[in-house]
Amino acid sequence: MLTISACILLLSISQTTLAQSPTQPAALSSASQPADTPPTTAPAQTQPTTGPTQTQPTTAPSTAPSTAPALQPVQLYDTTLARPICPRDWLEEHALERGPDLRLVDRLMDERTEPPPFCREPLPLYPPDARIAPDVPMLADTDPFAPPTPLAPKEPTMHVGVARSTFHTREPAEVLAAAAPFIDLTQRDVGVRGAAVITETVGEIFYGLLQQRIQMQISNVFDYLLVQSWFANVPDNGTILLCWAAPAHTYPTELGRDLPGIPGTSIILVVDKNSQYRTPADLRNTRLALPHNYVNAPGAFLTRMLEDLEVPPDQPFFSKVALRRFSKDAVIDVLKGHADVACVDEGTLAALADFYGINVRIRPVAVSPRYNLDVLFTSKNNLEEYRTEIELTQRQLTTLAKDPEGQEVLFFFDESGWFNYRRGDLAVPREHFGDFVRFLTQTPVDLKLMLAPNPPVDRQTYTIIGDE
Repeated sequence: MLTISACILLLSISQTTLAQSPTQPAALSSASQPADTPPTTAPAQTQPTTGPTQTQPTTAPSTAPSTAPALQPVQLYDTTLARPICPRDWLEEHALERGPDLRLVDRLMDERTEPPPFCREPLPLYPPDARIAPDVPMLADTDPFAPPTPLAPKEPTMHVGVARSTFHTREPAEVLAAAAPFIDLTQRDVGVRGAAVITETVGEIFYGLLQQRIQMQISNVFDYLLVQSWFANVPDNGTILLCWAAPAHTYPTELGRDLPGIPGTSIILVVDKNSQYRTPADLRNTRLALPHNYVNAPGAFLTRMLEDLEVPPDQPFFSKVALRRFSKDAVIDVLKGHADVACVDEGTLAALADFYGINVRIRPVAVSPRYNLDVLFTSKNNLEEYRTEIELTQRQLTTLAKDPEGQEVLFFFDESGWFNYRRGDLAVPREHFGDFVRFLTQTPVDLKLMLAPNPPVDRQTYTIIGDE
């Protein structure tokens, strides 16, 4: 009976409302719009509103049409409260008012449909013998990583030489620290304990391999070709090339686009984009900036360039040659006017282009052949006695690009990865090896600082490109 009475009450209310207005009331149509937007059918305002809260403007009246709607006041919403529901029609508006019939329904149904209280208790702990798999226990919530297993003390069985020509402007201590992860990974993965040995000269490389004080050697390709020529005079011995390193960054230019060889292994002469220097011949009596200890490839390139310009070795071509501590500083010197031309590798220019966008401010005037790369090699006498250790170390080095810790070593040496040597990979360095020999034997007077034992080095560096 109660339900029938409620239905009769709703029908009577609806009939009364429809009888009063055959169409939808204006008040109800305006209620169908959101509360925070003005009605679309607002009447045109023909006269300004006057009242106690408004003041007449003191300036000239606006030229805007008088029918523009009045500005709505800014409404602020509390994001912590639920936004009100705007009814779409009169039935929803009546339902939102919660009349006596709906309140009665709420009283009868609320207790039966009350949701259970929300439990904020943490999840129960796993039992001590819980396992992910039959042989894998559950990981600890606080520290899921097992402590690293310490390496057992082991005497080095492999001594890998690292030449000055391959770590360039880095200090020996930095090189040894960067090689430490590779040494630990090699012992952990393949059971071979190695040790890094710094070699300053080509003579140390040759005698180290010959006397087996060094089993493997990393050096610039020109150092390898020179040691190979010396081993050719040793009976029943010789060098064995294992792999070469690909550069981490390339700096493509129009001058070097079609050069043969491995991309990213050129030396580039760069000047300011707005300078008048167009060719290497225009660089006479200019100021040259070079990185210190970056010797082989720049020396061979500049020696060949001066020879092509028919400059005698005993006559200067540049007005000043400055050795810089870092390669980037030589390029920034050009931008700041402290030097007219810089001779640097492609990797340095690519990194500066990525960090500072200097590629729009510099211009290359000469590009060397693609012969600036590092190699790993050994000798025949070492391979006969340490073949297993050499093969395991080589395999570990060629897979370093996939190892997170190895990435640090590769980035430190400006290399993206090592690749096993195949015939023809070093055709370009072999073709221009004579330029490197003339650099050593007939050193131009401008380049003698590069081979001096203790040359003056400008160690001032720039922290940012605008720093003085």
